[in-house]
Parts: sequence; structure tokens; C-alpha cells
Amino acid sequence: MSPLNKANRTAQLKVNVSSAEKEVLMQKAAAAGRSLSDYLRHVGLGARAGASAVQVLQMVGLLEEALALLEQIAQQQAPAQGDGLVILARLQRIEQLLVMLAPVPFVARTSAC
Repeated sequence: MSPLNKANRTAQLKVNVSSAEKEVLMQKAAAAGRSLSDYLRHVGLGARAGASAVQVLQMVGLLEEALALLEQIAQQQAPAQGDGLVILARLQRIEQLLVMLAPVPFVARTSAC
């Protein structure tokens, strides 16, 4: 039998977490459609947590919004003097969208490239 077989699950672990950490873990498990035990076992053994259908649709929506903003910037011909601020605002919105998609905390760099 495989060591990951459900029939072999007789050992227990006790893990200390804060109330806030417990809440986050429970929310992530629910979002993944798993029990807390199954979620922790799944992620702890190296499997990717995966995204629910709702999360995938939300990510697609964010990416579509970013694409629309990029298309607006690309289609802009001979920008006037004040258009630089409009382009900057669109780029900042794209950055916000990408940060929302980041799977880990992300700090955008503040210096120019």
C-alpha cells in the first residue's frame, strides 16, 4: 500500500498556530474545496494547492483588464503632453492587477528600471 493511502492515516500531528493563522488556513482550505486536514496534507506533501474555479475566473478577469489597459496604451498615437499621466495611471493599475495575482506577498520596486 502507498504511504499516502487513506487506510494508513492513524498518526496525528499537533501544530501550534495563532488564531489568525488558523483562520487563514481554514479559508484557504475552503477555497480549495478541501477539509483543513486534507488541505494541509496536500500542501505539506509538496502538492500545489491549486485554485478553485471561482479563483481562476477572477484571475482571468484581472488579466483581461490588464490586457485592455495595455491595448489602450499601445493604440495611443502621438500622445499629447498631458497623456503621460494617463499612461502612468494605466501602468499603475496594471501593476495593481499583477500584485493581486501574486501568490506570495510582493513589494513592487520603486526605482526606475
